Amino acid sequence: MKNRKLLKVLSFISAISILMSGCGSFHKPTEMPDTGDSKKAARAEIILRAGETNPANHIMSRVWYRFADIVNEKSKGRIYVEVYPAGQLGDERTQLQTLQMGALDFFRVSTYTAGDFGAEKFNLFSLPYLFTGREHLWKVVNSQIGSDLLKDIDDNVEGMVGLSYLEEGARNFFTTKKAAAEPEDLKGMKIRIAESSILMDTIRCFGANPTPISYSELFTSLQTGVVDGADQPLSGYYSNSFNEVSPYMVMDGHTYGLSVMVMSRRTFEKLSEEDRQLIMDAALEASLYNKEVAQQEDDEITKKLEEANTPVIQPRDITKWQEMVQPVYEKYGKEYTDLIDEIKAMQ
Repeated sequence: MKNRKLLKVLSFISAISILMSGCGSFHKPTEMPDTGDSKKAARAEIILRAGETNPANHIMSRVWYRFADIVNEKSKGRIYVEVYPAGQLGDERTQLQTLQMGALDFFRVSTYTAGDFGAEKFNLFSLPYLFTGREHLWKVVNSQIGSDLLKDIDDNVEGMVGLSYLEEGARNFFTTKKAAAEPEDLKGMKIRIAESSILMDTIRCFGANPTPISYSELFTSLQTGVVDGADQPLSGYYSNSFNEVSPYMVMDGHTYGLSVMVMSRRTFEKLSEEDRQLIMDAALEASLYNKEVAQQEDDEITKKLEEANTPVIQPRDITKWQEMVQPVYEKYGKEYTDLIDEIKAMQ
């Protein structure tokens, strides 16, 4: 435990040291790999930086690269966004804290983490089995409900501006030793979960033990038996090669990998009104790109998993899973029953 805390501190210090260069007048071009086009960066007047925890080939990283291209095109080369994938700048909370300080310009905050950082209404989007599918999800986030919750970040989370929604697909459980086609199969297992109270309570409903370890440690933890499983969307499961050490993924879709593209308020306020609007427009375009490619990505990954002899498993009776998580609704949804009913009615 002490070693884990020390690693987080060192990660935070490392992220700050990388990002503070050029902080007074935005940033200087970097020579670090995977950040983008160094020639475009050298020609730009303003260099901004985006962080991502997933590898460069992951759909969320590709959305960031697309966002960088859109910003560069709209600004006629004047603004360039460097992308730092694969957790180069630390884990989710480290990068969010760095963004709040103004040393990082863009990041992607999951809805459950946004709830823990102060935008409590975002916990609604993490309620298990709230969304019936991808179309239902996008219908909700593109409605007035989505707009109101995006404003919740601006109003209640220090140092952040909410730009647009992103999603990487439904999160599913995967395990190392046996398939969990029934919720009872998870009983007694140590399941790695993000540091979110709502997700940890969801895991407990199935009799499993939530184990919040760093995402960067997950592959090794699965390999060595520190944990018996975890949850990820298909994109994260495949791009991180988790199927190699944890080959049983059950497509229960207990929550969606919904997140918000956020910008440092300090950076936002440095920009001109014109450039602020340019950034917001680019974020919306990146969100549309995400929506267009997400289902295609899931279909391709499902096929690749079959070819790798680690095919996904369908739950035998999804209603059993849904019934077992009602305590989570009672704990986190009591104040928002009308809003929850409105969301469910939009399916």
